[in-house]
Amino acid sequence: MATQSKRRKKKNKTTLWIIGGLAVVLVALVVAGNFNKKDLLEVEVEKAEVRTVYSRVSESGMIQPTIEVPVASDVSGEVVDLYVKEGMKVKKGDLLVTIRPDNYKAALEQSQAALNQAKAGELQAKASAKQARATMLQDSVAVARAKGLFAENVISKVELENAELKYKVSRSQFEAASFSTRAAYYQVQSATASVTQARQSLDRTNIYASMDGTLTKLNVELGQRVVGTMQMAGTEVLRVADLSSMEVVVEISENDIVNVNLGDSTRIEVDAFPDQVFFGKVSEIAYSANVAGLGSTDQVTNFEVKVNISPSSYGSGGAMNLGNELASNESPFRPGMTALIEIFTEWEKDAITVPIQAVTLTKKEKEEDEKTSTKVVDKAKKKEKPQEVVYVVNNGLAREIPVATSISDDSHIVIKNGVKEGDEVVIGSYTVLTKQLEDSTEVEIKKDFGSKGKRGWRKK
Repeated sequence: MATQSKRRKKKNKTTLWIIGGLAVVLVALVVAGNFNKKDLLEVEVEKAEVRTVYSRVSESGMIQPTIEVPVASDVSGEVVDLYVKEGMKVKKGDLLVTIRPDNYKAALEQSQAALNQAKAGELQAKASAKQARATMLQDSVAVARAKGLFAENVISKVELENAELKYKVSRSQFEAASFSTRAAYYQVQSATASVTQARQSLDRTNIYASMDGTLTKLNVELGQRVVGTMQMAGTEVLRVADLSSMEVVVEISENDIVNVNLGDSTRIEVDAFPDQVFFGKVSEIAYSANVAGLGSTDQVTNFEVKVNISPSSYGSGGAMNLGNELASNESPFRPGMTALIEIFTEWEKDAITVPIQAVTLTKKEKEEDEKTSTKVVDKAKKKEKPQEVVYVVNNGLAREIPVATSISDDSHIVIKNGVKEGDEVVIGSYTVLTKQLEDSTEVEIKKDFGSKGKRGWRKK
C-alpha cells in the first residue's frame, strides 16, 4: 500500500510539471504575438456615390407684397371719416378717408372771389385801352390837319408843335393802357391757377384707392390730425397691397452674392407653415450694398435680393394642403412673415461625390499651410491653390489619391477625377486625416460605419 501511494504522488507531480511547462510556453507565444502585432490606425470610411449635388445659398428673410403702395395725405387736417378698416379689399377709386374740408372750402371761395376781381380789373383795363386808343387816333388826325394849315401859313409853327406833342402824349398813354391790359390778363391767369389749386386741395381732402388690393395697414383713427405731403414728409395714412403676388426679401453677404443670378430657383420654408415647402425664383438683385458697422471690425456688407414666391406652390391643391380657403388670386402669406430661402446657384447631375470632410491636403502641404499661417511668406512662391487629395482604402492600405473638386452642398462634394463609384474613402477621424494619415498607411476600418450606424471593427 505504501509503495502504491508513493507511485501515485510521483505521477501527479510529473503531470503538474507538464501543465506548468505548457502554460509557460503558451504565455510566451501570446507575448511574442502581441509584440509582433502592429498598432493600426483606426479610420472611418464611406463609399463614393453617384448623386445630384446642388450648390446653394441659404438665408432668412421677410415676406412682403410684390406691390405695396403707402398712401399719405396731400393736405393737413383732422380725419373726419374712415370708410375702411384693416384687411378690407378695395377697388381703384374707392373712397377711403376724408380730411375736414372746411378750411379748404373757404380758401376755394376766397380764390374764386379774387378771380372775379381780377376779371373785373381786366375789363376795366381793356376799356381804358380802348379810350386811350381813340384819343391817340383823334390826336393823330389833329396833327395831320395842323401840318396842312401850317403849310398854307394859316397857323404858326408853335401851334403845329403843340399838336404833335399832344399826339405823342396820347400815344404813350395808349401804350401804357395796353401794358395794363396785359397785366390784368396775367392777374386773371394767376387767380385762375389759385382757384384750381384751391379746388385740388379741397378734392384732396378725400383720399381714394389708387389700385385694387387689400388694406394691409391703417395708421390713423377718427379725430386724428395728419400732416400733408405738400409741407413735409407727410403722415402715412394707410397701405394698400396686392396680396396675390408675394416675395421674400433677404440680404445676401458679399461673398455669396457673386454666385446668385436672376432667375435662380429657390426653395422656401415659412415659419408659419412648418410642414409646407414653397418655391420661387430670384426676381431682383440690388447693385448697391447695405453696409452695417462701417469702419469698425464688425462691418458687414450685404446685398438685398428679392425672391418671388410661385403661386403654383400654394395655389389650387397647395392651398388645400394649407388648410385655408383661398381666393383664386390670393396667397396664404401675410406681410412680415419670416421665411428661410435656399437659392440653388449651381448643380451637377449624376456626379461622383464623397463627404466634404474626406477631401484634405497632402502632409507636406499641410505643413506649409501651417507655416504660412504663422509668418509672412513671399506670395509669388505660395501656390494659388494647393493640391487636394482623398485617401482610398484598398487591401488594408490608405492610398493618397490627388483629386479635382467641383461644387458642394451641405454634406457632399463633387469629385471630377481620381475616384470612382464604390471606392471607400476615409472620412475620419479629424485627427487621423489631418495629422496621422499618409500614403500607403496600414489602417483598420470601422465596420459598417456610415451605412447602418453600427459600432464595430473589422480588419481589411
